[in-house]
Amino acid sequence: MDTPEVPELNHRGRPRRRRQDGLPRWLEMAVAVTALITSISSIVLAIGNGNAMDKLVKANSIPYLLGGFSDVTPEGTRVLSLDLVNNGVGPAHEKSLRVKVHGRYVLSTAAFLNAVLGSGEAQQFAGLVTKNGVRTRFIRGGATQMVFRAPRTPSNASAWERLRNDENNWDIDYCYCSVFDECWRVSSVWNEPQPVKQCTRDPAHEFMP
Repeated sequence: MDTPEVPELNHRGRPRRRRQDGLPRWLEMAVAVTALITSISSIVLAIGNGNAMDKLVKANSIPYLLGGFSDVTPEGTRVLSLDLVNNGVGPAHEKSLRVKVHGRYVLSTAAFLNAVLGSGEAQQFAGLVTKNGVRTRFIRGGATQMVFRAPRTPSNASAWERLRNDENNWDIDYCYCSVFDECWRVSSVWNEPQPVKQCTRDPAHEFMP
């Protein structure tokens, strides 16, 4: 003979009710809660991974733009130049550039030479200066862009040396952004890039070679 099934009792001594599939209600709830926790954990991990990837992409796209004057090329040629060098890993969009000579803004290479040498000696550089006259500059990581170059020649040697010796009286101020519109401003006053919300051009004082 078959042994009769003894019903499972609950904490009140009454037969425990089973669902049609035979699972106790508490076990069904536990499975549902476990599935919910697993889903939430998966979402949190996905968001965390997404944020990590976003930071990684931005870290691999950060520019570091340095601007300044030099008086010799890497090959040893005596050339006075204003250059922008991107030592970062991402491209830099230079949006603003201002140059001061003896505390006053100059707007062009001609005005720059006149401010240092006077119009007479500045004429010795006529036809010799190379210019990059674009309004803004997009500089890839590891690249250099020239703003202007003034070579030393036998005919302008004296004026060129006087120009080079005046370099401590020049200041530059520029602003650039990454491809993610993160922006930095650099000034001769503090040298290191300072984060800013955006780059704002100052048309009255922008340097256009």
